[in-house]
Amino acid sequence: MKRDGLSKLHTAHVVTSSCDTLVVGAGPAGSSCAHWLARHGREVVLVDQHRFPRHKICGDALIPDALEVLERLGLLSDVMAHSQATDHVRCVAPSTHWVDLSAPMAVISRFVLDEILLKAAVKQGVRFQPGLCLEAVSRDPNRANAVNGAWFRKAGERVFIPARQLVLATGASSSALEAAGVTYRRAPSAMAMRAIIRHPGMRKEVEGLQIFWHRAIRPGYAWLFPMQDHTYNLGVGVFDVEKGWPNQKVNLRNIFNRLLEVNPLVARLLREGETIGQLKGAPLRSGLSGSPPAQDGLLICGEAVGSTYGLSGEGIGKAMETGLMAATSLLTSHAYQGLEAMRPGPIYEAALDALRMRYAQYEKANRINRQPWFAELLIRLASRSAHLRFQASEVLNERRSPEDLVTIGGILGMLWKRS
Repeated sequence: MKRDGLSKLHTAHVVTSSCDTLVVGAGPAGSSCAHWLARHGREVVLVDQHRFPRHKICGDALIPDALEVLERLGLLSDVMAHSQATDHVRCVAPSTHWVDLSAPMAVISRFVLDEILLKAAVKQGVRFQPGLCLEAVSRDPNRANAVNGAWFRKAGERVFIPARQLVLATGASSSALEAAGVTYRRAPSAMAMRAIIRHPGMRKEVEGLQIFWHRAIRPGYAWLFPMQDHTYNLGVGVFDVEKGWPNQKVNLRNIFNRLLEVNPLVARLLREGETIGQLKGAPLRSGLSGSPPAQDGLLICGEAVGSTYGLSGEGIGKAMETGLMAATSLLTSHAYQGLEAMRPGPIYEAALDALRMRYAQYEKANRINRQPWFAELLIRLASRSAHLRFQASEVLNERRSPEDLVTIGGILGMLWKRS
């Protein structure tokens, strides 16, 4: 059915209360965006197809960029009270050689994190409406086809919410992007699968985050992250999915099973521990690609715009960061109404453009996942060089480009400059 025809349906239930900004998707990006807008006096409606709290497939790790955004939102203490904090990640090579990289990090279930973010947004005055599935974006032909709201389906009826601006923060699934007519690419950038396992006797062996590389799981990596209550998030992520690596369909379950064959620690965890729930997979969108950031009053943030890093698959921090960027763009545009150059779309696109070089560097650094021998080389060298370990930690803290770690010249340069 065509989008412009939806407004003529007599069966639709129209929500008469309009808003300044309608945010679709109440994950980290959407809730952060809505929170920031409401804090600065804007009238915001936040919708999601699910009722909260709800479970979400994720690695559940918060690295430094996520902690910085949470502090900016005033939520860091609350989140850390429900998290398993750590100060390092252990990178394990195919040969089992390892090196620890230092950074403040935490692990928290998305079931808990997303509820904290949503409640904080509502506390700022955001109106939350759950159970609404996006059907189409509505545009006003009398205002240069600008957005004037969106159509949703709820319990079999159609619902219209009028709004002056619209933000899509609908995650990695392409269905909402397709409904809005703003998808460039349906295929995800990567796929991940994870299990939650309880094992009271392994805390000394898994104190920090752990990342594993092995030829059996390329072009990706495996992770083991300690959570509260003696539980662990164990998973595998496979990248370059949209490129058809290696020219065949990816079977995540087979890759997960191969991990058990090559990693004794993981095999023991699964053998002795209690698996909570089912082994589940989810798509990822990375590289700031797959959809336009902005289009005629519509902004796209979070994983919907590809905010996940291609090297690590880490996405929570950058999802929240792009959510705040979208909110700031709308607020700045509102402060300069009437100036063509200060429309929210160009402001937001410029903000994302400032990040594109870093995303390109992370995409290039993804060779570590495609070529585990490079992870072996880097980990062996770093285990012998405090300077190289420091520089690798600086990458984790986003104070150095990851590109320097994935070329022979870059590694030799850092070793040469060691103090």
